[in-house]
Amino acid sequence: MVTITYNRRFKMNISKISKVLSLVMLAGLITAMTSCTKPDSEQDFGTTSIYMPQAVIRSGGVNNQYPVPTGTDSSTWNYRIDKASGKIDITMGVALSGPGSEAFGADIRVDSDTLQRLFTSGVFTAATHVVMPASMYTLPARVEGPKGTRAGVFRLTVDHKALKGATYAGKFLLVAVRLANPTTYPLNVPLSSTIVVIEANKIPAP
Repeated sequence: MVTITYNRRFKMNISKISKVLSLVMLAGLITAMTSCTKPDSEQDFGTTSIYMPQAVIRSGGVNNQYPVPTGTDSSTWNYRIDKASGKIDITMGVALSGPGSEAFGADIRVDSDTLQRLFTSGVFTAATHVVMPASMYTLPARVEGPKGTRAGVFRLTVDHKALKGATYAGKFLLVAVRLANPTTYPLNVPLSSTIVVIEANKIPAP
């Protein structure tokens, strides 16, 4: 009987020791995992995509319209006048939403179909708005965001003299610009197009 009691006690002690060791190992594993995990403030959250900041700067993404001029004075206007070339350069660009630092890019296209739909639906009216003729402006074929940056810049270049001609006095000139064929990251489709709305009367004469 003494031997049986001893064996039972021995087995019970071994079982308790095993449980304690298991708990200690588990606690150590949790501590190790926790120490390798960034705090929430250092975590990368969100899905990375390419979008056009001009689609949200003024409209909040509601209608993607980008008024020109925008700014408080000549030092903050979203365009610049190149008197030597007789051109107006309107600043545009792309940016990343969400984490990311790899190089990226997208093609630049003119979105005439969107403008046609907006005229048809009554958002724009021919009495005050005009689709800018392709002969009046130029756009680059592509925009790139270099590695290590989160943005890329391009410009819509407009013929200054033509813009200030009598034909467009009191008018708003429209160009719809959209992105296509992105690299590295996908497009944020709702914010991948911008409708540039130039108020001719507010642009200084050449």
